[in-house]
Amino acid sequence: MNASPKTSSAQEAAVAGPAQAATRAIAAYGLPGAAELPTTPLDADVWHRVFTDATRERTIPLLAIAVADAGLPATPDQKVEITRAHEQAMRRCLVLDRALLETSALLDAAGIETRALKGSAGAHLDYPDPSWRAYGDVDLLVGSDQLDDAIAALIAAGGRRTVPEIHPGFDRRFGKGACIVRPDAIQIDVHRTFAAGPFGLTIDLSKLFTDITPFVLGDRMLSALDRESRFLHACYHAALGDSIPRLTALRDVAQLSLANPLELDTALDRARAWRAESVVARAVTLSWDALGLEPSPLSRWAGSYQPDRFEARSLRAYTSDARSYATQTAAGVAAIPGLTAKAAYVRALVFADRGHVAARDGGYTKRIRRGWRALRNTAGPR
Repeated sequence: MNASPKTSSAQEAAVAGPAQAATRAIAAYGLPGAAELPTTPLDADVWHRVFTDATRERTIPLLAIAVADAGLPATPDQKVEITRAHEQAMRRCLVLDRALLETSALLDAAGIETRALKGSAGAHLDYPDPSWRAYGDVDLLVGSDQLDDAIAALIAAGGRRTVPEIHPGFDRRFGKGACIVRPDAIQIDVHRTFAAGPFGLTIDLSKLFTDITPFVLGDRMLSALDRESRFLHACYHAALGDSIPRLTALRDVAQLSLANPLELDTALDRARAWRAESVVARAVTLSWDALGLEPSPLSRWAGSYQPDRFEARSLRAYTSDARSYATQTAAGVAAIPGLTAKAAYVRALVFADRGHVAARDGGYTKRIRRGWRALRNTAGPR
């Protein structure tokens, strides 16, 4: 009676180890210091696990490139499967690129300056070819003083905001931005800053519009952040976004710091000014560990970095088991300079508009409970 479970566990172990090693090496494919790929085609079970992981982690392009380059030997059936998946991912990216062009043209006509973030900008500027990087939505940065106008323009064009503003004026002063869904269901994330909460409130946002990198998409010239700010944004996304970051987010960090020239001192000076060196350190450590990369000066710096009290306390809002949007916004109080501004921030959180509360919390009672838990979690251990 016990033979079957044991056999199943043994089979699972026989697949899991090789699949995890291959998935890691594929996510790091083309980077200096990456692990070697298998020298023979993966067996059917291992391939299925690797393909499934690549779909979830959005590393299908890297798997496809590795197979096409013969860096990863594959059977004829495996080649057909990954080629089809890659083509499908790239078709989706073309749809998103068209949405980016349409959105940037719409906002440009309204006199709103934008910067393309992640997605298409990263694919075109930071990888050997755009076909190396897949993405799932459109991200744009706009200035604080134009955020309300940008959101209004997208809504006037038929878009729908997913979560109402917490309080009039909160977004342009304190918020990360807003998610707008177009009539064709494409999601446009309009950013004011890189993150909600304390680490989004300490960024010098004017710097993001001073130094830019242009790139051509279709028949338009678009603007992206300079390389150092793109690296920092990748670090914010990897370190503070999902509780378990996708491999593609971690690859972005490594790609920007290893594959092309980066003024590392400039990037770290900027992070220091933004009180976010711990964000960079966490992102780099996660990336090197997940991708199995050889140590570098940057990874050694990240491994030895000790956050100050503000950084350590702020990080808990994003990385602890109690992480939530409420915890992050509560922790943001410490990052706001001046009692008047702090009071305005807290007042908006406490007296949130009904529509926001319904969408985000489901009711005022639940919001109060979550707010109280967030305050306790933000305080952390004494």
